[in-house]
Amino acid sequence: MIHHENDAEVLFCENPDCLAKKIKSLTLFVSRDAMNIDGLSEATIEKLLAKGMLHELSDLYHLSDYRDTIIRMEGFGEKSYDKLIAALEASRSTTLPKFIYSLGISNIGLSNAKMICNALDNNLDHIRHCTVEELTEIDGVGEVIARSFVEYFATPLHNKIVDDLLKEITFEQTKADSGAQNLTGLVFVITGSLEHFANRSALKECIENAGGKVTGSVTSKTSYLINNDIASTSSKNKKAKELNVPIITEAQVMEQFGLA
Repeated sequence: MIHHENDAEVLFCENPDCLAKKIKSLTLFVSRDAMNIDGLSEATIEKLLAKGMLHELSDLYHLSDYRDTIIRMEGFGEKSYDKLIAALEASRSTTLPKFIYSLGISNIGLSNAKMICNALDNNLDHIRHCTVEELTEIDGVGEVIARSFVEYFATPLHNKIVDDLLKEITFEQTKADSGAQNLTGLVFVITGSLEHFANRSALKECIENAGGKVTGSVTSKTSYLINNDIASTSSKNKKAKELNVPIITEAQVMEQFGLA
């Protein structure tokens, strides 16, 4: 089927059993920013689908039923199997935004998911039944995103997928639930190597949990550029100086805004 998106024609498969769609859906679900299930590459997912072990997302949590078959698969063995099952078990506890992102809703990235979950008080029942009007009132959520979101949860098949997953996982309380939103309205750009956080994604998540926003480019809307090398002559540092955007180190942002 040809479907129009942003004035462009896009080929769209309507068959829910399409193999390519299943592979894409499962690959997103297990990715680091989603459920973070290590050991499930796209190639491994294809093998599991071909052997009939996976039909929907929740089937991932029943792969232990196929222990002997998986161990005999090319590239696997007992150690690989044990690591995979351990990663699956660890993923049973996640945050609501990561869960929403992992569903693969069209136009919904992790940042959008966090904004929506925070605005709707991390109430999944409310999130599943919200309206386009409610969503477009959230800063940063436009009509295209809102319609994609509402249409996803208006589909019975999608709700079955969610209900089946809810039998397998539990939600952690996010820092945004219990902590002050002391970065609300602030926009950050992160560049250079980090010393206190494992990677930029970890610092980004910390900032977003406190209500801030992280973008990739320094603009007039940027509140702070985070760079441990303040004296660097990088393009981002130069742009920040041109626009009078303060450049602060990782330690300074942690101290000034209480991040940890």
